Amino acid sequence: MQRYDDELARYEKAIEVAPDSAEAHNNRALILNKMKRYDEALASYGKAIALKPQLAELYNNRGVTLQEMGRYDDALADYDKAIALKPDYANAHNNRGATLPHLRRYEAAIASCDTAVRLKPNFPEAYNNRGVALQELSRYDEALASYDRAIALKPDCGEAYNNRGASLLQLKRVDDALESCDRAIELKPEYAEAYQTKGTSLVSKGDMQQAENMFLKALELKPDYPDPIFGLVGIRKYQDPNHRDARNIRSLLDKPGISTLGRDCLYFSLGKIYDDCQLYDEAFECYRQANRIRSSAVSYNRDRVAEITASLIDVFSKDFLAQPLAFASDCESPLFIIGMPRSGTTLMAQILSNHRSIGLAGELPTILEFISQLPDLVGKRIPYPQSVKDLTPAMGTRLVSDYAKRLRRDIDAEVPRVIDKHPLNFMHLGFISMLFPKARIIHCMRNSMDTGLSNYFQRFTFFYDYSFELRNIGHFYGQYMRIMKHWRKVLPNALIEVGYEDMIMNTEQVARRTLDALGLEWDERCLAPHTNPHAVDTASKWQVRQPIYRESVNRWRHYEKHLAPLKEALDVAGSEL
Repeated sequence: MQRYDDELARYEKAIEVAPDSAEAHNNRALILNKMKRYDEALASYGKAIALKPQLAELYNNRGVTLQEMGRYDDALADYDKAIALKPDYANAHNNRGATLPHLRRYEAAIASCDTAVRLKPNFPEAYNNRGVALQELSRYDEALASYDRAIALKPDCGEAYNNRGASLLQLKRVDDALESCDRAIELKPEYAEAYQTKGTSLVSKGDMQQAENMFLKALELKPDYPDPIFGLVGIRKYQDPNHRDARNIRSLLDKPGISTLGRDCLYFSLGKIYDDCQLYDEAFECYRQANRIRSSAVSYNRDRVAEITASLIDVFSKDFLAQPLAFASDCESPLFIIGMPRSGTTLMAQILSNHRSIGLAGELPTILEFISQLPDLVGKRIPYPQSVKDLTPAMGTRLVSDYAKRLRRDIDAEVPRVIDKHPLNFMHLGFISMLFPKARIIHCMRNSMDTGLSNYFQRFTFFYDYSFELRNIGHFYGQYMRIMKHWRKVLPNALIEVGYEDMIMNTEQVARRTLDALGLEWDERCLAPHTNPHAVDTASKWQVRQPIYRESVNRWRHYEKHLAPLKEALDVAGSEL
């Protein structure tokens, strides 16, 4: 900071000598930005731009400050102005690519990074930013390739190693993720984000003590960093609403400069503390504030979701699914666990994958990726689900092969069954049945009010756009019930249906019944899912490392007076079935 003070003094002296020097005002702003004196930096950039409005670099530099302030729309406008003045300005295209993911414009971000790389082929920062956008789209293998390219160009790029660790974690390569985080820390020992990513990886592995140490280190380096606070709160149990963690969160919420998404992270964290302490009104208010912030960034379209459900029902009729398909696989290995998010899919996966004959691939995005690719694959731009009618034997065979490879890619043993537990596959059981008609499907069901509340209390990614508003949760649950009612009628293989409450109260009976349906013998390890060594890639990483507990049954009763919108939406959905 002393060095920055000295540099600032020099530039201020230069401005005294030459007050009309745009360069001097720009240099002053650059130093102020490094000192995190953002408002003063913006004022200096404003003076520089007034003096030289056609200088593209000034808009780019001001965009960087606006981006660091979380003013992403304003930053984007400045990058666009810089590019308009200087179309071949690679840095501005790259910075634009770094900003667009914050606005959930991921494809546009990739395009901007691609332009930056075309203009400046050996541009590691652009490859790193491209990886971030790909990662947000759950295209983890492609993201990994982008990070690796960034590292090849800049071996000391700590940011790329950290981001690489995050993608590896999503690919369930936890040990590789930890190694990548360690490399980031080695290169940048003061890099709080790397300790945060390492902490999250350790939670997935079940090493809560070391995870806590990593979160604490991240906070030591960056005290106002919401993510490690969220991580810490997720693995701690509270009895005192005035615990230092709660006091710290309340202090940060009163502090200016915390980003919008940082604030929702803090509200979710404080809500969890209050819930632990049985302060249910206070907890609900925190979750309401958190979800209000997140819902402002998405637009759940009820009519569109209902139309998609109707299309699925129309296309995947009993007759359509009964027809013989040349590409349909005889493989019985895939074991799909589906249901509403927070309905017990993770617990069921942990119970079953402790069996010696069952592997766990995690929440694979593969089926959802196939569906997004189908219109291009069939070449007629026909939307899904209608596009499945144009699948040729060659196309279908390729999809079967690609899925089978992905399912077993990270499974060491040649076990007979491998679980794909992406809950939202419940929408696409017809498509899954086309590819793997002999695959077994376990449907996890839970009390609708408990499911809805648990969705509302979970800090899901924006992909789960229904989950931030109670009425939308009720509507989505209604569409889930509607499509499941259809699948029960038309699928060639009967569903194995399991109630969450039964799973909690009668674990052994449910496990035995499920294994019998799968044709597998009993394994005592299924009664201790919290000992499962598999990495956990679910929203409830802490809970699945605990012995089975019953507190989550009828949890909604604590919040009943706040849940009228959810109940009304569920009542409407039930009446429409």
